[in-house]
Amino acid sequence: MPHIVIAEDEVDVREFLYRAFQRHAPGSTITAVADGVAAFDLIERHGCDLLISDHRMPLKTGIELIRKLRARGDGFPAIIISADMTIEAAAIEAGATAFFYKPLSLNQIREIIQTWLLQASS
Repeated sequence: MPHIVIAEDEVDVREFLYRAFQRHAPGSTITAVADGVAAFDLIERHGCDLLISDHRMPLKTGIELIRKLRARGDGFPAIIISADMTIEAAAIEAGATAFFYKPLSLNQIREIIQTWLLQASS
């Protein structure tokens, strides 16, 4: 069963993403946390098949989270989402698989699932 981790500090966005991934990736375990430190700890304990992370979060940004995960050898798809249009290159350089501008649409969520979750598991 694939494990999707969502790291997003804004409650409304986190709940939207959780419900959308739950609906469009049935059979997946979805865990949502509010910051990068909680996401790293969760991934360290339970693993991850797909990470969706906001960039601007308390304690650890999405880019810092991905750098730390990549430094320890984690290769699962890690997607950064942000309203900040200036960080896309930095996110990719840090090891992000892809970058999407906020807010994510349902079509983009389906694209993420098709491209980085379903294809990776087949």
